[in-house]
Amino acid sequence: MKNKLTISDIAKAAGVSKTAVSFVLNNKDGISDKTRQKVLEVIKQTNYRPTMNSKRLFFQKSFTIAVLFDETSHRFDNLFYLDIMSALLKRCTAFNYSLVYSEYRFIDGVVTLPDNVLDKDVDGLVFLKDIPTALITTLQNLDIPFVIADAHAVHEGLYTVNVDYRLAAYTAVKYLLAQGHRRVGFVGNTQLPAFYSQVFSGYREALEESGLTVNPAWCFDSISNRETTEQHIGQLLTQKELPTAMFCMEDVLAIALIRYLQKSKISVPDDISVIAIDDILLSNEIYPGLTTVAIDKDQLGSSAIDILMNLIGQKPTGSVSMTATDIVVRESVKAIL
Repeated sequence: MKNKLTISDIAKAAGVSKTAVSFVLNNKDGISDKTRQKVLEVIKQTNYRPTMNSKRLFFQKSFTIAVLFDETSHRFDNLFYLDIMSALLKRCTAFNYSLVYSEYRFIDGVVTLPDNVLDKDVDGLVFLKDIPTALITTLQNLDIPFVIADAHAVHEGLYTVNVDYRLAAYTAVKYLLAQGHRRVGFVGNTQLPAFYSQVFSGYREALEESGLTVNPAWCFDSISNRETTEQHIGQLLTQKELPTAMFCMEDVLAIALIRYLQKSKISVPDDISVIAIDDILLSNEIYPGLTTVAIDKDQLGSSAIDILMNLIGQKPTGSVSMTATDIVVRESVKAIL
């Protein structure tokens, strides 16, 4: 037979309908095992491999998922999101889908989407972190399935994958307390208010359960880069009484903190222990290795794609909530029992 076979050719050779062939190609239920075997046998004999264009035309799908970023906050700069994007790509490949990256922007307060979205040349969208209400309204009007991965705020009626960051923070601080620490500080920022609120709540709850209170002099909510780390932690180091441990809301902040403390001749963990949330790859490459509460990035990314595929296939689905209580113990925390 010719190399450029079509789905119609396969259906004719197998003596079945084109719909039956499509069910086999998409591994869907709805046909008998006998019919499925007949189609698979023809595919094997002819070495049939449908071209992407023919699949798009037949199934009326693009077989493409887009990850959309705000142009002012690109996620390629964030190691945590890079890990999630690797999981997204792996899961898309399992569904024979391609993954592309695009940007949206706001011009004079109006959201502007890329052409591949406006032209509906993608079957669904993934967003990493919360998105503005104006964008949500625009997407709903376009009627394109979308899911928000690593959502922090509550999104009624939307499909999300979220992590219980309050519990993750609580777990991290309870670990410090179990190691004998009673003077525990906090490092974070309020750039993502809902995320910050959850994490700080878990930090405070763990302290209060042990009869301790938050010391504002040891808490910093504006640290986002090396410059702000040096500015605020520099103020901390001038205090008469220092914390014995610092909890950071992200690994990247903890790594910046460790580097600055070392630069300031403060030993980690002998003088100050450091713990965080995320478990990015770099956390095991620095010295001392960072003790952190691991977030399952594979599950986070895979769950987002699974939800999206159900939406595309018009199957029942729902949002996913993840817990994070696994502590990866490295060298940055010292017991002072």
